[in-house]
Amino acid sequence: MEEKEEREENKVIKINDHKKQKIIPHISVKKFLLGIGILLICSIMIIWATCTTKTIKISGNSHYTDKEVEQAVKKNGYIDNSVAYLIKSRIFQPKLLPFIESFQVELEKPDIIRIHVKERKRAGCLAYNGKYVYFDKNGYALESYEKKYGDVPLVTGLQFKKLVMQEKIPVKKQEIFAYILELTMSIDKYNLPVQEIYIKDDGNALLMSGNLTIDLYDKENIDIKIPELSGILKKLKGKSGTINMRYFDEYQKITIFKPKKVEKNK
Repeated sequence: MEEKEEREENKVIKINDHKKQKIIPHISVKKFLLGIGILLICSIMIIWATCTTKTIKISGNSHYTDKEVEQAVKKNGYIDNSVAYLIKSRIFQPKLLPFIESFQVELEKPDIIRIHVKERKRAGCLAYNGKYVYFDKNGYALESYEKKYGDVPLVTGLQFKKLVMQEKIPVKKQEIFAYILELTMSIDKYNLPVQEIYIKDDGNALLMSGNLTIDLYDKENIDIKIPELSGILKKLKGKSGTINMRYFDEYQKITIFKPKKVEKNK
């Protein structure tokens, strides 16, 4: 009997012990959220006070000047705080300039950011109304400058009545622009001294290099014609005439050079 009473007493929780078990530190959800909010506000205030941008560095640009890129940045949703602008640029990138494909913001110091830009290739340029109009691979006239970039060939021979900026150059065969870009990229890749691309009525191209004219004849084998020209132009440097590539292909690399006739003084 006594053993039974003892077992029952063991099962009973004393009132004082029960109270002790209930005394557990507890933070309400509201207080927790309030603390997080205060911490966040303090962090933002510290960042805003200590990360004011004083210097913008530009890299990756090949045609645009540092000043042109910086001015474009400041005109398109710029925030004068390095951390804030870094975060914004990761979420949304405004269009800076016609031939800037993308850009990346890097934080060098709390008050210094670096903007690395990626320029897309200019297919060529046209001489129009006393300026040079640069167009892309789709034939859109995107920029008009008085200056001529040395590595962008002047394109002549295209037939159109008028030209409107930010619109397609109105030629009959729009696919010609992809061909021009292919030529421009190959010329740039092999560092050929080509100043002008003349588009003939049949859509094929003549390349002008100093006093030499290169007749590519057709659009075939551009990938092997252009590399071959690198050595040919070096050999013919200082001469005048026409290089005909009509019979040039992957099987027979035949080029015919016809010197320009020099008129004798009578």
